Amino acid sequence: MAKANRIPVDNGAFSIKQSPKDSNSSHERLLPRDTSKVAKVYWSFGFKFFEQRDYFGFSTVGVSWFVSVMQRLKQASQMEYVGMTQVLEDGYRYHEISWDAKNIPLKRADFHWVNKNYLENEQEFPFCQFHISKGKGRVIGFWDENNVFQILLLDPLHNLQPSKFTSYELRECFPVKSEYDSLSHDIQKIIRDPCNIAGCKIFDKLSLLPSGMNNTNVIMGYLDDGFFSMYAEILKSKTMTEILEAGILSFV
Repeated sequence: MAKANRIPVDNGAFSIKQSPKDSNSSHERLLPRDTSKVAKVYWSFGFKFFEQRDYFGFSTVGVSWFVSVMQRLKQASQMEYVGMTQVLEDGYRYHEISWDAKNIPLKRADFHWVNKNYLENEQEFPFCQFHISKGKGRVIGFWDENNVFQILLLDPLHNLQPSKFTSYELRECFPVKSEYDSLSHDIQKIIRDPCNIAGCKIFDKLSLLPSGMNNTNVIMGYLDDGFFSMYAEILKSKTMTEILEAGILSFV
């Protein structure tokens, strides 16, 4: 595979078209700029095809690992097109995925969530990987037609191409959910398992979820450190609603 297929396309040297300074439209200023003619090409990333999968989930990592990922993406985002190939291959362990690698758990066709215009065109859109840092795993993705590196998987345990260092072993990890999704799943699991106590009021209420109570008035505010300490102390004996109501009544 030619190296040119694994790096962004040089769009030439042009200047970015600026929006008129005297424009009266605030909406127009919020629209993306025309970047079809740019002076320099930098590495940028997209996540529209990102997924978690078994062996490519976040069950084994903590906050510090995500910090390492963000630091690596930050560093890469400052990299110009000129000279990128050598830097990537020397310092980032950047290379095309070898689908014949020993004990590889996925084939290209298994990335079924990727648009078929990319998935079925391996010649123009080969999948590549680069390392986050030593022992932190890999980022897997491909360059799209807009020179954006679309991230497909984050591989904390280097499972896509197991190495001799780990005896080519696949190490277990799995997708994790947000706290909201996890709580919702737990509630649904309780509802599906009927309570053996006849007339259980708690189970009856759970069975009525969602109740629609979320369609109520919500207020968000900011407290400085002093007021927050006082608020936290009062919250030990009063609810948030009681505190707000008492505060409102003091002004009536």
